[in-house]
Amino acid sequence: MLAAESDRRSPGLISGLEELVGSAKKDPDRVEKLRAEAHGLKGAALVVGEKRLAELARLMEESLARAISKGRIEPAAAATLITAASAFNEGAHAAAEEVGEPAAVGESLETLGG
Repeated sequence: MLAAESDRRSPGLISGLEELVGSAKKDPDRVEKLRAEAHGLKGAALVVGEKRLAELARLMEESLARAISKGRIEPAAAATLITAASAFNEGAHAAAEEVGEPAAVGESLETLGG
């Protein structure tokens, strides 16, 4: 369930971040939609007991929430969030396959301040 939810939400989160960085236009609504996607990932991780993935999604959500008023994402922050979303997806698939957590999850947690 978590891997399927991640497969559904992560690509939109990543492409949305890329689009925001590529646009000079402020778009607080788009940032809010991306925050909601991260929130959905957090909830899915919590439902299946993946606490570290839930923490990663929480950190992504908080970072996006801070950017809503600006209506944009700085390139460095977007890169960090894209890496985190990819790490979440890797972690979700690892959990589904019952294999160890990918190093990318821990690295993203550390980078985002977890």
